[in-house]
Amino acid sequence: MNADHMEQEYKWCLPREQMAALAEFLHSLPERRGQATQHMEAVYYDTADSLVYRSGAALRLRRENGCSICCMKRTVRRAGAMAQREEYEVEAETVYEGLHRLPSVGAPAEFCDMLTDHEFHALAHTDFIRQGYYFEFPAFTAELAVDIGHLGGESCMIPFEEIELERKSGNPDAFSAWAEVLQERFSLEPQPLSKLARAIAAANGEKQ
Repeated sequence: MNADHMEQEYKWCLPREQMAALAEFLHSLPERRGQATQHMEAVYYDTADSLVYRSGAALRLRRENGCSICCMKRTVRRAGAMAQREEYEVEAETVYEGLHRLPSVGAPAEFCDMLTDHEFHALAHTDFIRQGYYFEFPAFTAELAVDIGHLGGESCMIPFEEIELERKSGNPDAFSAWAEVLQERFSLEPQPLSKLARAIAAANGEKQ
């Protein structure tokens, strides 16, 4: 487990009834340092025998406002709305280019090397707009993102909406305490499935 690349994230369903109150609250916080809108398109890849997915990992290429990023994630803990994952990312135009570069930022070299010997296919797609809010508290920094878009396979994309709260730096316990305050205050419902899991289900024609 690489602490330098540990993602701590809460994921909730979008609270339509509480969204106005939540937005007003976020804008009123003096710790808010800014906000930004991004268009994100991602393709998740795997081998024919699902080697990446069976290893508890996800491998994707995502375009973030025109920049191509290869990312590998591996979930290490999940509890309710919270998930902890190892996350590694580098700029790359292809999965193979990304796999060659990912060990330089801490990704498991043996796993990356093994994957380069396989052929990949597109497993799932996501296409969404992210409205991100950035906060700097004394004990931690965080981004709260509202994601609205579509996910699934090339021939079957379905709409989705969600909120993600990710710790960027600082004390994990203080971050978790703030997340729990938000969850209780605005009756936020945990979203237990990742975008990838929902996209695979949609691509297979499963009901969400």
